[in-house]
Amino acid sequence: MDEISSWEEIENDQFFKQLLDVDSKKTDVNSLLSVAQQLNKLGQAITVLNTELQRQVLANHEDLLSQATWVEKLEGVLFVMQSHIQSLLSAVERLRGKIVDPFNRIEMQTIVLARLHETSDLLRRVARMQHLSKRLNSQMNSINQGPDIVKAANSLHELEQLMADTDLNGLDVIADDQQAVKAQRATVQRIATHTLTQGLQAMDRTKVSTAVQVFQNLGIIKEAVDTTIESTLAEIEKISRESLDVSLAMNQDFGKRGAPGRAAIPSPGSSGNLRVRIWENLERLFQDTLYTQCLQIELLQRILLEHHTKGFQDLSEKFWDKVNVLLAKVLIERAQGSSFVKQALEGEYPKVLRIFLDLSKRLKERSHNIGIYSIDHNVLLPFKNAYLSRSVSRLLDPVHNMFPGERLPTHDEIDSLIRTITNELSVSLVDDGLSTVVSHNVGKAIRLFCLKCEQNMVAGAEASQVIDSPTAGQQTNVTLANLLHYFSSQTNRVIVNLAGGLPSEGSLMITSVLKETDVFTETCLLVPLLSSINDAIESIILTMHDDPEFRDTSSPLGKEIGCSLYMRELQGFILRSVNTFLLPYKNQAVVAESCKTVASRCIELFVRHACLLRPLTDFGRAKLLVDFAQMEIAVMPLCRGGHMSLLEQQQYRTLRALKTFLPLGPEEMVEKVLEGQGESSVPPSLILLHLFSGAPPELASPHQSAGWSVGRLSQWMDGHPSERDRLALCSGPLERYQLTIRQQNLPSFHSLFPQMMKLANLKEHSSQ
Repeated sequence: MDEISSWEEIENDQFFKQLLDVDSKKTDVNSLLSVAQQLNKLGQAITVLNTELQRQVLANHEDLLSQATWVEKLEGVLFVMQSHIQSLLSAVERLRGKIVDPFNRIEMQTIVLARLHETSDLLRRVARMQHLSKRLNSQMNSINQGPDIVKAANSLHELEQLMADTDLNGLDVIADDQQAVKAQRATVQRIATHTLTQGLQAMDRTKVSTAVQVFQNLGIIKEAVDTTIESTLAEIEKISRESLDVSLAMNQDFGKRGAPGRAAIPSPGSSGNLRVRIWENLERLFQDTLYTQCLQIELLQRILLEHHTKGFQDLSEKFWDKVNVLLAKVLIERAQGSSFVKQALEGEYPKVLRIFLDLSKRLKERSHNIGIYSIDHNVLLPFKNAYLSRSVSRLLDPVHNMFPGERLPTHDEIDSLIRTITNELSVSLVDDGLSTVVSHNVGKAIRLFCLKCEQNMVAGAEASQVIDSPTAGQQTNVTLANLLHYFSSQTNRVIVNLAGGLPSEGSLMITSVLKETDVFTETCLLVPLLSSINDAIESIILTMHDDPEFRDTSSPLGKEIGCSLYMRELQGFILRSVNTFLLPYKNQAVVAESCKTVASRCIELFVRHACLLRPLTDFGRAKLLVDFAQMEIAVMPLCRGGHMSLLEQQQYRTLRALKTFLPLGPEEMVEKVLEGQGESSVPPSLILLHLFSGAPPELASPHQSAGWSVGRLSQWMDGHPSERDRLALCSGPLERYQLTIRQQNLPSFHSLFPQMMKLANLKEHSSQ
């Protein structure tokens, strides 16, 4: 075994590490060494350590001596400090004795003083309470005098404050007074409640003000107002239910009850009395109960605000809202519980609404808060919807029943529908909103009537022929148009009679729908017929081109000239068409308006074809002038407004102006057109077409140049109303004529050519 020679070896040796490090978890080496070896190692280690200690002492002996000297000095200093501390503790103990004892005596005296103060205050409160209790007793004894109740409330308020500030429970001296205060408070509250009730019922401001002041002094004003509102609503609910209680109304009506277990069934003839009873009850409910209760609550609100009580600025409004909710609930419950009540409320909804509106109107007249008593239509909404549904059925069902199969309705059936419309509108006048909705329903009935008439209308050639006598289909259309006119005029009369009460929106809506009947008569019934009349008129006018008298050169100018055959035919046809096909229509306003277009078309075609006649001799010109005068007679049957209605038409002014142009020579015609350009009633294209009638064969008319017939040219002019286009069409033949003359190297143009070119050149400046 190696010997140990230094303390570093002791530190690194595994055996000593186990002894030095108690937490070592290394392998135990004690089992590898014997006991003698272990003792030997320990001995060597001790020897090494002793040697090391001696060496350190020898090396540092001066420092060790110095430290030992200072230790002795320190012990001396500590001894001196201990003596000083002992002296300080003795002084502190003496000072403590001088302070603690006086403090304890002062603390004790303070506690005694506080208790004396509390006792004094308690005695003062007890004395004040006893004094107030005595005064309250005297006030309660004379409370019937009126104002003493306010004083009693003041005393109670002060007493309750005294009792609340200090716990006085358990004091025998005031126990009786406390019990008396509780009893007297209940008495004062009961009297104040009674006073408030009496004051509201009598609308006595003094009593209500007194009660409000008492409740304020008692600190229960909110609870008192809430109780008043609840009791008022309960009373309204009770009366509302009784008003719509069928069994109660029957018992009141018949004066006796049914046998036990039997339902109360109205006897024959009693339903009317029962209905009258229910409506009387509803009148009393709204006009008496609700009216009175609303005014009472409003009086209470005004007095509360006069007393500067906060939180009640909208008391009446909240009460009115609660009344509406309550009425809605009661009415719906009663309607669900009794089919009789349901039928009454739904079938006569306008009467319920009128009662409600009358209540609102009366309240607004008497109330200072006008804006709060507006009608909440949601209260009666279920009954309104049911009523409007029945109203629609009452209006539409008669219309459906008027047209069974192919039979047309009679005047009696239409009168029945008019009476229904009148009744529905009259009943709805209680409210503008209801009237407007009913007016829309009336509009639906009118549209349905028009639709039914349209479905029964006869169309096709049978309805538009104007050659033979009126067909059965045309007679049917006339009957439908007359029924529509009768229905429209009668309904308009109803609207005029109800003009004072029917709202403008509803009146305008019905009036606009009624105008659709005139539109239907015009577009569906008259337009096809008038179109056939126009076609026939054009066919007759076209025959003037086949009349040889316009080209007659043998007849002298002095010969008496009569009306042309085509003009006689035209006059006869128009007169027969008006008398046979148009006069049966009773809606002559629509017929006259439609006939104006036919008259305008007739004049336009006559003037156009009169300018297209070629050749036209002097005798033919004179005959044409006679036809111009006869044309005014021909269209007179189409103008029921008389001659003045004709003057309003541009075509008639053209007819009269062209009549003055015909006797003139070409130069004068052109000069007048050029002078009056933009003001003349005769379009330049018509004068230019007329000048072709005297032109040489080389100068072909526009339709001849284009290879058209006269009818084809007329159709082209219908499609090209622009004066520029018409003048351009006429310029083509003039340009070809000019080219022909130049190619043939002829010395001059025809005398009409320069005048015609003046008119043709107007296309450069024409905008129409």
